Amino acid sequence: MALWRRLFGALALVAMVWLVVFSDGKGLVMAWLQARDYPLVWVLVVTSSLYALALAVPFLPAVELGWMIMAAFGKPAILSIWLATPIGLLVAFALGYWMREWPWVGRLRGRFQDRVEQATGTGLGDRALRFSDRHIASHPYWMLVVLINMPGNWLIGGGGGIGILAGASGMYHPLRYFLVLIPATGVVATLMLAGIHTGRP
Repeated sequence: MALWRRLFGALALVAMVWLVVFSDGKGLVMAWLQARDYPLVWVLVVTSSLYALALAVPFLPAVELGWMIMAAFGKPAILSIWLATPIGLLVAFALGYWMREWPWVGRLRGRFQDRVEQATGTGLGDRALRFSDRHIASHPYWMLVVLINMPGNWLIGGGGGIGILAGASGMYHPLRYFLVLIPATGVVATLMLAGIHTGRP
């Protein structure tokens, strides 16, 4: 178990380093790729795969790096990162289902509950969290959409943490979970395709 966790952590670290370097945009990375005549499509396939892996890990800011890649490389990157996002969250879901009895999943649940109890402010994030906590049992899929798009959701583990908790909860069917996430994670991508949002912080 310890070896598996170290291996997964190492892969996630490699993924994050690559994403940070790649989100440099059209500077050093593009010059390096063009000098070696690598097709952009394969670079995007590798990058999207690493992004999906990083997204499955709680508390890693993979989504923000994904936005930067989308902004830097335009339509091909927007579509590939959009597709990779629900896949990465499905990986997190599978991890949560498989590891639902592990102590650290219990700690993640506890952290989520602590964050709910601290959500006493009037900000959008706090209100969304309180609303989700009240209605998650009766409307789990709608609440999934709210949590995934909630500002500051990194405080409860980000997309990876939410996906793991969803898998561990037993409240979601894997196929429905995935199908709901396709439009739910496409808000920023759609705005960028329409030229309304730049994707830059």
